[in-house]
Amino acid sequence: MITDKPVIALMDETKRVLGNGVSKGLKDNNPPKAMIESLDNDVFVFSACKTHIQLKEVSSLLTDENGKINSFQKFSQDVLTIYDDYNLNYLDAEYNFAITSAEMGSKWSQWEQEGDRYNLQYRTAQDDRVRETHAALAGTTLPVSDPFWDDFLPPNGWNCRCTTVQVNQGKYPESNSAQAIQKGDAATTQIDAKGNDKGAMFRFNPGKEKVIFPPHHPYYKVWKSIANKLD
Repeated sequence: MITDKPVIALMDETKRVLGNGVSKGLKDNNPPKAMIESLDNDVFVFSACKTHIQLKEVSSLLTDENGKINSFQKFSQDVLTIYDDYNLNYLDAEYNFAITSAEMGSKWSQWEQEGDRYNLQYRTAQDDRVRETHAALAGTTLPVSDPFWDDFLPPNGWNCRCTTVQVNQGKYPESNSAQAIQKGDAATTQIDAKGNDKGAMFRFNPGKEKVIFPPHHPYYKVWKSIANKLD
């Protein structure tokens, strides 16, 4: 069991900030209690994994590539850089993601109950900050049961401001599902220097899976190794 107070404090603060994002996203919606509990648990697990990885990265800074202990000045400077990355830059993007994910996930629970009585339409923020690949999805209109929504219900990336709304059937022409999925794949493709597709993890539906963050986010890889420490 983790007893280190600074570690627990960091994890709790991360969970608090991300939890505030979830609360903001749920503010105008009323999802089932079971979903709220599932979303809250996901934020807890995400926060715990993020804290573990952050501290592991900090510990690696104690020595250089040759195993020699770094000076305190270099160590402290490197730690501050990591702190800014995880607790300012990353956290800001994760907070924004939590808001949209919670909103879309909670609305999905209602849309799913109503079935294909209505269609869903993908919309962007309609400004010059919208990514071209996301703009290509604007206006995509498909039934709730269409497989497109399994992977491309917003958010479809960090700081994605896209949304989905319910529309009356017949008001807008239905999109071609296969073509929409191709556009969705393009919107969630981000190849890194090692040839890995970092964007593919965003292909999930927060409402169907009852989670806030992508289930294949790399943070979760350490969950099994730390879960027993939190009991």
